[in-house]
Amino acid sequence: MGTNDIVINRRLLGSVASLKQKSNVFAILVHEYLHTFGYTDERQVRRLTYKICQENFGKAHPVVEASLTGPWAQMSHEDYEEIEPELNLEMVKDFERIEGGYII
Repeated sequence: MGTNDIVINRRLLGSVASLKQKSNVFAILVHEYLHTFGYTDERQVRRLTYKICQENFGKAHPVVEASLTGPWAQMSHEDYEEIEPELNLEMVKDFERIEGGYII
């Protein structure tokens, strides 16, 4: 909170070669970006993410599904255990370039 920095778990997302994976990345970035505006309630942020994705891409787009399920829905129990020990976090650089700060 109180920053416009966004951090993603690179290991969780893996490669972004497929449309489904790119959709997950987009939905996660929207979700995390909403947190930078001070939204702390996860359910509220999930609803807003879904609404934003649906209004901009239409109900049938993979990004809307990704906003509902996230990348975890496609993971097996073994996949989850594999990523759990090491969080491979990465700062999303230049997500938003601003000349003046708007976060107080």
